[in-house]
Amino acid sequence: MMARYKIMIHCLLLLLISQCAEVEVGPPRSSNSPLLTEDISLTEDSNIQIHLKRQKRNVNQQRKYELDIALNVTGNFTEQALKLLLESFNPIQIQIENGTFNITNITRTTVCQHVNNETQCTCDGGFIWNSTFCSKYQSCSVNITEDRSCDCIRNEPTEGTYCDLPTVSTTPTTTQRMTTPTTLSTTSTQSTVPTTTPTTTSTTLSTTPTQSTVPTTTPTTKSTTRSTTTTTVSTSLTTQDNRERQIYAVTVAELSFTDDLNNSSSSLYKNLSKEFKDLLEDAYRKVQPDVIVTILGFSKGSVIVVHEVTTTKALSNDEINSQIQNLSPKYTTELLPDDKIPCQDETYGITNYNTIAEIPCQNQAGVMKRRCGKNGKYEEELDFCVSTEINKILEEVNSTNLENTFSNLLDQLSNATDVVTVNTPGNVEAVVTILTQISTVNATVNETDMENFLETMSAVISFASIDTWKVLTNTQNENDPNPSSQLLLSVENFNTRLVLQNDTFNIKEDNLELRAARIFRQNKNFSVNETFANFAIAEYANLSVNIFISSEEFVDTPDASVITIAYPTWIDILPNTTTFSGNFLINGLVTTITLNVKNPVNINLTFSPRNRTLDLNTAMCAFWDFSGNGAWNNTGCKREIIGENIRCNCEHLTSFSMLMSPDLIDDPALGYITIIGVAVSIGCLLITICLESIVWKHVTKNKTSYTRHIGILNIAVNLLVADIWFIVASAVDPATKACTAATFFIHFFYLALFFWMLTLGLLLMYRLLFPFHDLRKSVMMGISFSIGYLCPLIISVITIGVTYPRNSYSREDACWLGWEKEYPLLAFVVPALAIIAVNLIILIVVIFKLLRPTIGDRSRSNNQERETFRQVVRSIAVLTPILGLTWAFGIPTFQKGSPKAFHYIFTILNAFQGFFILVFGTFMDNKVRETLMKKLSLSGFSSRTKTVESTSAAKPSSKPNFSFHSRKNV
Repeated sequence: MMARYKIMIHCLLLLLISQCAEVEVGPPRSSNSPLLTEDISLTEDSNIQIHLKRQKRNVNQQRKYELDIALNVTGNFTEQALKLLLESFNPIQIQIENGTFNITNITRTTVCQHVNNETQCTCDGGFIWNSTFCSKYQSCSVNITEDRSCDCIRNEPTEGTYCDLPTVSTTPTTTQRMTTPTTLSTTSTQSTVPTTTPTTTSTTLSTTPTQSTVPTTTPTTKSTTRSTTTTTVSTSLTTQDNRERQIYAVTVAELSFTDDLNNSSSSLYKNLSKEFKDLLEDAYRKVQPDVIVTILGFSKGSVIVVHEVTTTKALSNDEINSQIQNLSPKYTTELLPDDKIPCQDETYGITNYNTIAEIPCQNQAGVMKRRCGKNGKYEEELDFCVSTEINKILEEVNSTNLENTFSNLLDQLSNATDVVTVNTPGNVEAVVTILTQISTVNATVNETDMENFLETMSAVISFASIDTWKVLTNTQNENDPNPSSQLLLSVENFNTRLVLQNDTFNIKEDNLELRAARIFRQNKNFSVNETFANFAIAEYANLSVNIFISSEEFVDTPDASVITIAYPTWIDILPNTTTFSGNFLINGLVTTITLNVKNPVNINLTFSPRNRTLDLNTAMCAFWDFSGNGAWNNTGCKREIIGENIRCNCEHLTSFSMLMSPDLIDDPALGYITIIGVAVSIGCLLITICLESIVWKHVTKNKTSYTRHIGILNIAVNLLVADIWFIVASAVDPATKACTAATFFIHFFYLALFFWMLTLGLLLMYRLLFPFHDLRKSVMMGISFSIGYLCPLIISVITIGVTYPRNSYSREDACWLGWEKEYPLLAFVVPALAIIAVNLIILIVVIFKLLRPTIGDRSRSNNQERETFRQVVRSIAVLTPILGLTWAFGIPTFQKGSPKAFHYIFTILNAFQGFFILVFGTFMDNKVRETLMKKLSLSGFSSRTKTVESTSAAKPSSKPNFSFHSRKNV
């Protein structure tokens, strides 16, 4: 982008030189008149004014020009980048006709920019505004000299005059708008000065005349003692062009990162920036000559140089990698891959890949966080700010004696969660800290305290906060305990201090339910039998758990209390990490059982699984182990399958749940079969499409045959596209939007495959039941395409529209329709099985129709149509059972623990579907074979065969042996 400035200024200088040649013999002008006096000669010279210091008029000697150029920069262009841009111009040598033009010095004088909703123009490089401008536009700086001059004014001067040296008196005159003026001191050695303005500059930049200021000894008269005039050109530039901008990062092993490299004004930063800018530009220009490098900053590791490359053609890592490795003899450098480039942002600064950057929140406690993701892009901003109400309670918890104040603080916290949006990461983290510290207080807890505690907890474990808990888990430090584990432990600690005022005590919140009861030694028949079910949140409505503790367990126990709590949302909040091997999901309610007795107690818990499609044989009964960062532990628990439920028998008290494995059968042979089969299918489908295009005109001469081949072709196309998306889905991260897109297209094209099978079946049924009724081809095509594409499109769109906003559309571990929540997979299974059932019914009807003898049918006038109809019958009779059996064998695989034979049959028949379509849909068609034989110049063979057969039938020989040998020879 910045290289465009360079090109434009080159053209601008050429324009100025040509204009200098036209006006250099004219009288010099001065514009340094008082503010209320206007020099008419200045306004008359409205095209362009030139300020140059001539030394001698010999055309063969050196002339020096001083040019004032205003750059009006729009777009996202930082001040640091502009400085680097101007530095990159120096020195520049431009070849012109019979001479050269050299830029020897660039000085920035004035910068106008928006600051705090106003425009401020600041002087730079030792220049100042004179008292007239400071008075008219008001000074925005405290640096006002004795003569009332200043270095900053409010608003942009309408006169367009730039800052001047302190010894120069400046008078405003009329000019165009400017933003970043620069003064360029140039020298030119010429033998001949052009007398015409180059026409090529008109397409590169637009210039408008402005007026300038020149020092003079007499304000009201024109100066004739100096052979000078001033040129000010207002040039409109824009940073939006077609140049490529790429971010790269290079590691330098010999350098160590220091804090000075975070400060762009430090000498170390400036020196390294200039050094690596030159080295990198030299390296990149060996690949692309017009490269401009901008150093964006440095980061740790030893030192990583983050820079932006601007060029007309995008560069690739392969092109520049060798150049970077040989960047300099004094450095060992390496180009970082694109997905490991540090992130750069004006607010968060430079942060290495997979590192979290933090900035303080505005007007709140806490911080805002952003993780540096792949390709140098910051991920979504995370709100770890803490509300004023919760932060006040957090400060009191850290500074007061909790034994005397925790009841009041719990009451305040419960009220705060009613008025504050508590499901942000910062507020949830603060509430966990507060409850954790309160739970450790060595004091008794009454029922009111427990109500406030659980009301607060219910607010932070709501269904709306599930994503927040995932953020907390992903951003926690490795050595810190998991925040959800901390909160669960605080509940258990708080329960042990509860003193019941009555025999029973119940609390029911939106996201949890507590039941507590006293145990009396004299009551020998007391047992615990609690069932938690029918939760209000729809996503967990099918969950239930029964907790049973036999009265025998309480025979030798003193008076005590048993407290049970069930939490439906903990299924999606607690991590599924385990102390044992295997991949498991939490598939049942999480329950906490607290019994303040020392002796071990035998507990029976019966869970209903959330996802009933998982294999019950993989179920594991486990408790949450708080050691370390927390994990599920199955020590002391046994599993028993009771119908569709799982019963867990455990010998200790804590938080329990039931885990089940989501993994499919891990058999490498199935993977190899799938890979080979899909590859063969894709090849066969391409052959099918090619063959259909070759024989199309010869096999579609009647409506029945035309519709059949339309169906075969669409089945092949849909299966081919579905297989391609299947391959794409296997290479996509399941947590990305690309996975969602792959799931949608796989769903749509597989549905289209089945609906085109339905179309062929309906066509066959129509020809059987209504042999004398004939539809127009356009009507048949309209019906076929409506069934084949409109129906699957409606189903696919409705499925993603309903389930995607609820995060249930696709699976967490694969790019396919989900099954854990809301069962979107049924949107594929139900239509597919229904179509298979319909086609099987049609096949049965066809078989009975063909077996039924035709009486009195002597019509033979339409043999071609009848032959085509028979071909459709044969093709559908073969194709429909094959496709039906494919998915029929898939039904048992939905049940975990099904025999491996079903998995192998299902995989083989599905993977080789393209092969079956090629064989049964194309090669078994007689017309297709005959047409291909003719195309391959084998029609003579076919004709001879038919002639011999016809002759033998017309004139049977009296010698059977001869006839036999004749047929044999043929």
